Amino acid sequence: MKTRILAACAVLLAACGEKKATQPKEPSQFTSAADLKPPENAPPPVETQPFEDGFRDGQTAGELAGKKRTAHVKLKQPEQSELEVIALEAAGANPDRGAKWQRGFISGYRDGFERVTTGRR
Repeated sequence: MKTRILAACAVLLAACGEKKATQPKEPSQFTSAADLKPPENAPPPVETQPFEDGFRDGQTAGELAGKKRTAHVKLKQPEQSELEVIALEAAGANPDRGAKWQRGFISGYRDGFERVTTGRR
């Protein structure tokens, strides 16, 4: 029995010691950094009508509204909700006049109206 166990161990050791014939690996291909294309950055989306354009339009409208006052009646500055309605009406259905344009219009309207009604120029 000992001889059989020893023979089995010898066979197992011989089987473990065998090296299998393998194909040699091909050398890996490296790419030089000079050959790589730099990543292309897409520019950010462009606002079609920026804040400044809305401010300029709002300032003109505010000045016109401020000039409507008469000698004995002094106009009050419109409330924020009224200004939002005025800006929305000014924007109309124009898709270029989004929220950024409307914020600029409100600021410009308020500034132009205040300048005319207080006498600043």
